[in-house]
Amino acid sequence: MKKRLLGALLALCMLITILPVFMPEVKVEAKKAKGTLNYNTYELKEGTKFKLKLKGAEVASFKSSNKKIAKVTKKGNVTGVQIGEAVITVTDKAGKKYKCTVNVVYNAEHHVHTTAIKQGYAATCTEEGLSKGEYCETCGVVFTPQTPIPAKGHDYGKDGKCKVCGEMDPNYKPPHEHTLESISKEATCTESGFTEKVYCSTCGEVFMQPKEIKPLGHNYVNHECTRCHIAEVHEYVTVPGKAPTCVEPGYTDYVYCKICNDVLQMSETIQPLGHEYNGGITCVRCGADLNGHVHTWVIEKYVAPTCKEPGRTEGKYCSSCGYRLVAQEFIPRVPHNFKDGKCTVCGALEE
Repeated sequence: MKKRLLGALLALCMLITILPVFMPEVKVEAKKAKGTLNYNTYELKEGTKFKLKLKGAEVASFKSSNKKIAKVTKKGNVTGVQIGEAVITVTDKAGKKYKCTVNVVYNAEHHVHTTAIKQGYAATCTEEGLSKGEYCETCGVVFTPQTPIPAKGHDYGKDGKCKVCGEMDPNYKPPHEHTLESISKEATCTESGFTEKVYCSTCGEVFMQPKEIKPLGHNYVNHECTRCHIAEVHEYVTVPGKAPTCVEPGYTDYVYCKICNDVLQMSETIQPLGHEYNGGITCVRCGADLNGHVHTWVIEKYVAPTCKEPGRTEGKYCSSCGYRLVAQEFIPRVPHNFKDGKCTVCGALEE
């Protein structure tokens, strides 16, 4: 019994010794570190810096996607170079990558213009062109604005063809032998005429320019025109006369024809009427007194009454002696025209 137990123990020891040789090796990987950047995005002015840090992991390298926009040092110092966007990639010791998007914006104190050219184009005979321009492609500032170049217009040769584009002159007339003709027109009583005009009936070129002849007008003799034999027709106009006053003469109506200036009625002078006192001391027509004083009359204008102010009748007085011929009297106010509690004329509210 003891020999069997001892043999079993020896067999078990041998099995434990041999077993690791036949079992596969199991590897246990270390957990990767989880790092975080202090900035995932950052707005940076041109010429300024900021520090990019990785927390929770050890940095292996920093790299910029565009060094012309933003550059980064081995210690994570990021500098804005010019306007634009760049991505800074941070790689840790375990190979994990972290990204920060950097937006570089304009900074007047550090901005360096990047000159770019806007190509223009030449003008043609019929279409305008555009000059070359210069601008900063990062901030957009224009150094040389593009300006329109006027169209050149056609340069027609003797054959009527444009030397530049080949287009034909629409007014071109091929060489030919002129066929001269002349024309003239005599003036009548009512219509104008013109002197001789010499021109080519083929191309229309004028060799002698005509001159206008004004209408002759009617020549009436015994109420008939000697040229066109039309009967004389009058259109009479009356110039009103003027009535005499006590001291000033007047005149009668003057009637004439505005077509031929024929006078139908001459104007005649009417002598002054003289003063008429009728036993009083003042002329009943003009108000002059017996001493011969002639009044200088002033008319006081009529003022229409309103719903706010009274009116006044027309008055008349002498400005030199003060004699009043016609007294000016007040006219009572007109009533308000109320509608919906308000006067439509002056805006007063109904009480």
